[in-house]
Amino acid sequence: MSDQPPPELPPEDGPSITAHVTTTGATADYLRQLTAVTGQSPETVTTQRAAGQVVVPDTALGDGPAVPDWPPLFDGPPDLSEHTHAYLRR
Repeated sequence: MSDQPPPELPPEDGPSITAHVTTTGATADYLRQLTAVTGQSPETVTTQRAAGQVVVPDTALGDGPAVPDWPPLFDGPPDLSEHTHAYLRR
C-alpha cells in the first residue's frame, strides 16, 4: 500500500453532469426486485449500477458455471417439492 493522498475531488460548485439511463428486460426486472428488497429508490439503484457498484448477473442464480451442482448441497428428501404439505404436517 502506498502513502499517496487520495485524489482531490472537484469543487461542489463545479460543472454538473446529467444522465438519462434506460434499462429494459431482465436487467430492469432485477433492478426492480433489488429496489424492493433494499428499500432504496429506483434512482439510487440505477445510479449505483451506472457507477459499477451494482452488478447484474448474466445468468439466473444457480445457472452460472461457477455455481456447483445443487443436488450435493441439499440433504433433504428428493421428493420434497412433491410432498411438502405432508412433511410439514408431521
